[in-house]
Amino acid sequence: MADLPPKKGDPEWEEWAEDILDSTEFDTDLGKRISKDALRIAEGELSKAEFHERYSDEMKAEFGVDERPTEPAPETDTAMPRVPGDRNQTRRNVLKAMGGAAAAVGLAGCVGASADDGSETGGNPEPDTQLGMAIDTERCIACLQCSEACKEENNTDIGVHWPYVFRYEDEHAGENREDFLTRHCQHCSEPSCTYVCPTQARYRRTEDGLVLTDYDTCVGCKYCQVACPYGVNYLGKDEPNEVVGNEFDGDRVGRDGRTVGGNPPKGVMGKCTFCVHRQDSDDEELQGTTACEQACPVDAIHFGDMKDRDSDPREHLREKEASNQYKLLDEVGNEPNIVYIGKRPSKDAEPVQGPVSYEQLNMRDGNYDYVGAPEDAAAESEEGDAA
Repeated sequence: MADLPPKKGDPEWEEWAEDILDSTEFDTDLGKRISKDALRIAEGELSKAEFHERYSDEMKAEFGVDERPTEPAPETDTAMPRVPGDRNQTRRNVLKAMGGAAAAVGLAGCVGASADDGSETGGNPEPDTQLGMAIDTERCIACLQCSEACKEENNTDIGVHWPYVFRYEDEHAGENREDFLTRHCQHCSEPSCTYVCPTQARYRRTEDGLVLTDYDTCVGCKYCQVACPYGVNYLGKDEPNEVVGNEFDGDRVGRDGRTVGGNPPKGVMGKCTFCVHRQDSDDEELQGTTACEQACPVDAIHFGDMKDRDSDPREHLREKEASNQYKLLDEVGNEPNIVYIGKRPSKDAEPVQGPVSYEQLNMRDGNYDYVGAPEDAAAESEEGDAA
């Protein structure tokens, strides 16, 4: 489908990846190679052990650490050192500080999360709970209320929409028709984005399967962005929307002690968290909810535990069992945890505008930012040109 990142193997993929990675201070070639191989793990073409060994020396040389979850972390009861909070430092200096902290406590690899703090390591079992969604595109009316509610809740940057609503025209049974598809982070069970993170800032939380970013340990290398087939990652710019959105008032620190809630700081990668601050809240009325789900006027978004047959998404999938159901890019092998109900968009689907534009709701349509659009294109969008 148009507007998703090029697939690994497509001629456009190389240029797309270079555009993203060249904007960082880190090794572009390494980022391309490791991201392609991370996707090969999802496709079953490469084992995690082979993958880890192949890049271990290069990752240590480039980042000073290699805390990828493809190798089980050593057991330790020592608290994970935090990265100094001075965002004015270069990311390389941050990594040096992390390496120094590791040496100070005498632990190889202690900058990564231990098996006890809720993050994924190679040897951890699958979570008993897997949060996910059923999104009913047969009900969606592309009103963009989900995008607006997310922005108000998480105060994301201008042009950044963690749930982005694609509006497209496609051919069905010989007739062109307009359809909609809301794309969140898919919170995959096999998240290739985590396999390339040198500091294990991007991780899958063991207790509920959420794929999150620790804002304190992310170094902004963008390797996760290139290794994700869904195009849902946005580097923080410290440019929150001036019209829509409020200061984030949730708890940024999750139940595992890592800083994961709300909008990311400048230079740190962010994406949909399934409103992790709500899931970790002491308020039972917020637990098990997301802002986008609550805002949807047609009840198209159903959030809950995909392993619980009595959860809201599972019940809705049963109610709509006569309709087509699919997972986005399921063939890639990342095992996404959002199930769509309705017609699957074809490879020939073409984006269209309307019925409601982001600009009409005082938001910028910055969809193409994630593909590494040049600055002039972003400027044009800021003036109101749709992506």
